[in-house]
Amino acid sequence: MLEIVFSKKASSGRGPAIFLDRDGVINVRRPGDYVLDWSQFEFVPGIQAALKQLSSLNLPMILISNQAAVGKGLLDAAKLEEITRRMQKELLAGGVSLTAAFYCTHRADENCDCRKPQPGMLVRAAREFDIDLEHSIFIGDSASDVEAAFAAGCKPVLFGSTAIDARENSSAVNRVPVAHALSAGDLFSVCEKALKSDRGGN
Repeated sequence: MLEIVFSKKASSGRGPAIFLDRDGVINVRRPGDYVLDWSQFEFVPGIQAALKQLSSLNLPMILISNQAAVGKGLLDAAKLEEITRRMQKELLAGGVSLTAAFYCTHRADENCDCRKPQPGMLVRAAREFDIDLEHSIFIGDSASDVEAAFAAGCKPVLFGSTAIDARENSSAVNRVPVAHALSAGDLFSVCEKALKSDRGGN
């Protein structure tokens, strides 16, 4: 697991966080391929503005992402960190600051405990940043994101018009309904509602 910390503020007590997948949420997916260089990194339309809105909630925002390209030898950890720091620099320019990034760099056949849908990255982030997983949300665009959220005990939020319907395409079926933001413009309101519902709000 690769961990990149951007901000380690003194804890004011155990509280919720906003977890985010990377590919398909922050940057545009490259179907059948990986982002191997910053030149291939393209922000999802509207996501920077949406993340700025989410920043107003003053919660840690932590990236949780599978990056098997490293385990496959297509990308080294130093290059992944460079791409991540350039992404953070672009986000900072727009008033957004991620707290940290956690990457699973293993291949699927390595059967690690951190590759989503396993909850290892979420659990480690919660331990290191004193996060209350039960009252946190995880924004993702795939069944593995939803399953990882449930496995860690936090609430999933599906993002994007092409996101799978996790209630039909994963073992999340028959669980509580999964919140879904179809576009970046919907993301803040959907996430705010999900966080409030976890705190007993309306």
